[in-house]
Amino acid sequence: MDLLLEAVVRLNRLFPKPRVGGRESDDAYSEWEYRVGREVFQEHFPGANLEGARVLDVGCGLGGKTVWYAESGARSVVGLDLEPKHVRQSRAFAAARGQAARIAVLRGDAMRLPFATGSFEVVTANDSLEHFAAPAEALHELGRVLRPGGRLFLYFTPYKSPLGSHLYDHVKIPWCQLLLSRRLLYGTLARAVHDEERARGGSDIEARAAQRTREIIAYFEGNVNRITVRRFQEILRAEPALAARRVHYTVPRFHFLQPLLAWPLAREFLAGLVFADLERV
Repeated sequence: MDLLLEAVVRLNRLFPKPRVGGRESDDAYSEWEYRVGREVFQEHFPGANLEGARVLDVGCGLGGKTVWYAESGARSVVGLDLEPKHVRQSRAFAAARGQAARIAVLRGDAMRLPFATGSFEVVTANDSLEHFAAPAEALHELGRVLRPGGRLFLYFTPYKSPLGSHLYDHVKIPWCQLLLSRRLLYGTLARAVHDEERARGGSDIEARAAQRTREIIAYFEGNVNRITVRRFQEILRAEPALAARRVHYTVPRFHFLQPLLAWPLAREFLAGLVFADLERV
């Protein structure tokens, strides 16, 4: 028996699962995106005005935020995502909310946006920068398609944050991606997924658990680019077309720790989200 792995598995079971909604279905997740996207945008980008704007939503996910932008007065909204199933669900959600005429959802790559320079007044990339294969190239493209004076609003989870692994549905230990070796991380993940499949029941528990574990590991290795707070700051400084109106950070749960984010080292490990309000110059 691997005693160290058993200890980590037991520790993982003690942590509560983060409260992330919309896990019941694609429609439920679109609704969750709509609600949370609205709340985050209104709280952290209070000066944003979408009225009459042409908006591009890069990494639109399942379309919840995309629809909210349209309902907030945007003249037109284009949602862009690399995953075909996200594109299909975003279109369906826009239609269900009566916004299909004002929203176009396309499959595309953030590093090679299929739009002319200066096409949009507003670009958003919310909860997506940490998933782009080349975040520096993506940021350049996001700025390129903005008209002069246009605004780019983005937020993302930095890699060194407590939930930066994006494995929190299964491995709930904060900073697990930094504290655990890959052997322990993937072993704990496999046990958590197996427990979930066993709770669901059925005759093919082992096969289902093994397949899901492989898919989750592939996602972690291929779709989490490990961008840190410091790396984002470096990328932004190297992008002369974008000026920062405001960049700020939040602690995910223990808000009394917020003052510590004034120190760069603490910010790297405590900032749960990075928010950036940028302008094309």
